[in-house]
Amino acid sequence: MSLTFIVDDTQRPARFGASAVCWSSAHRLPLWSLRPAFDGDYPDSHQHVVSAGYCVTTGLYRDSHAQEVTHVVQLPESDAVVVLAARDQARIERLPGVRLFSRDAGDRLVLSDEHGQQLLQLQPDAFGRWTTAPSSLPAPRLCIGLPGRETDLRESPTLAALGDAAHQLNIGITLRFLPPDGLSDDVDELSGLDALILPGGSSMRVVRGQIRLAAATLHRPLPVLGLCLGMQSMATAALQTQAGYADAMLAEVSPAAALHSFIAFDDRRHRCGLLPFSPCAPLPSGPGVMAYNHRYRFNPALRSPLAASGVAVSAETDGIVEAISLPEHPFWHGVQGHPELLSRPDAPHPLFTALLNAAVSAQA
Repeated sequence: MSLTFIVDDTQRPARFGASAVCWSSAHRLPLWSLRPAFDGDYPDSHQHVVSAGYCVTTGLYRDSHAQEVTHVVQLPESDAVVVLAARDQARIERLPGVRLFSRDAGDRLVLSDEHGQQLLQLQPDAFGRWTTAPSSLPAPRLCIGLPGRETDLRESPTLAALGDAAHQLNIGITLRFLPPDGLSDDVDELSGLDALILPGGSSMRVVRGQIRLAAATLHRPLPVLGLCLGMQSMATAALQTQAGYADAMLAEVSPAAALHSFIAFDDRRHRCGLLPFSPCAPLPSGPGVMAYNHRYRFNPALRSPLAASGVAVSAETDGIVEAISLPEHPFWHGVQGHPELLSRPDAPHPLFTALLNAAVSAQA
């Protein structure tokens, strides 16, 4: 056999590699990616593209064995599928192998051979996973809230991971997208929800709204899961309940604030990649690794007021707070990492299945 190159023309990071995943899986071949450069202005929930050494998209990372390289000399010599951006096609012109072409047609992705013969067609399911045969779920049983614009979240890894869990548990879900910058005074937007997910990302405009949502759930039995920036919002909300800490805020949101709940690492590192993760009770256990992408950490000087709020640290590494939980709450957990990036259609991340199970239990 030889290499099969899939030239992908999509301009949307969340779609890149989806055709290649399906093709490589169908032919039981390893998947490699010649790392693309997405330099446009994309909603941050559509991508997780960083300069520290790896690129994560909802298309590629359905396959946990995808390997990403930056130079053609790092590619295998045979028996693999390699996906690359259409603008990078010249980089492989001298390499032997089959060429296939993935075209983004808006509502579908079409994979064709060099003669234009269609080989497969993909469509998104209700949670943004691209597949040749979108599956269905029973009538909605749970209503899940996510702060942010629907257009930003529809193709996000967070939604895909939620869908993975819903399909495994065969639970129908209604999604409600909450306006983080337009919440009501009493946060009535939480009414009727069965669970809340506070997603990650790099948009600071959502943080104050996420903090308000997190604060409103401290004394409600509503199951809550916070991811990266979502966990930071949860920890900040808990701190703000303590006397003298009402003005605590993320340094990334308000550099001039007198009290910072999250601060940059002293060495200005960008903590990024798959790293060991060892949670303790009451955080549901999962794989021993977590995907990270953060430059800010919980302020270690504020551990005491965080504990006084009732929130416990449920995972940490070398003094870095990796996860928090509210032990007296049925399900209130935040993680500094991105478990959504480790979820697969046939292997949902345990945090997402635990969230849905908690929501079902609350209905009983």
